[in-house]
Amino acid sequence: MVGGKTGTAQVAAVKGKMIKSEDLPYNIRDHAWFVAFAPVDDHRSSWRAMVEHGGHGGSAAAPIVKAVMQEFFRTRAVGPPRKEGG
Repeated sequence: MVGGKTGTAQVAAVKGKMIKSEDLPYNIRDHAWFVAFAPVDDHRSSWRAMVEHGGHGGSAAAPIVKAVMQEFFRTRAVGPPRKEGG
């Protein structure tokens, strides 16, 4: 199981009506980020991605981390949890 958190880092304040991120000029779109670790019960690895002016973490940064994690776990055997203190 994987644990993670998405987020956005605001670049500019836009006053007035709600505007979709993709409708804003590129240079004032929010930055997107995602951080993940696995396995949840005995995390040994962590990954993070930040997409400059990417908009939302879930739609821009998380898919990047997912692809990296899939390749990581595809190429490595995942053993049993480590023992306490070891």
